Amino acid sequence: MSDAFVLFLVLLPAIVSLALCLVRDTRKGRGILLNILLILNALVYSSPLIYAYLETRPDGNMWSENGPGAALWLYFIILPLCVLALIVLLAFKLVFRKKYSIKKLRDC
Repeated sequence: MSDAFVLFLVLLPAIVSLALCLVRDTRKGRGILLNILLILNALVYSSPLIYAYLETRPDGNMWSENGPGAALWLYFIILPLCVLALIVLLAFKLVFRKKYSIKKLRDC
């Protein structure tokens, strides 16, 4: 597999979390709260990768377990928790989404 495809698969939960922020909610306050939780989920999920990238020396290897790459082992804990939170937030977003009818869209 190409490196770009693997990177896409690794970042897929974060991408889905950010994409779900575009779904409108029937109540504005609840929509803002769910969007904040989705953004926090994406940041928590991406944090070990961001840490490993930022703490790598210019001539170093971010995947090295003797350096900042050891933080990538946190994905064994973070991945199931963030995916579970993503599924719960996805369910909330789908239940509370604003439903548009064709008639409403024509009136705009």
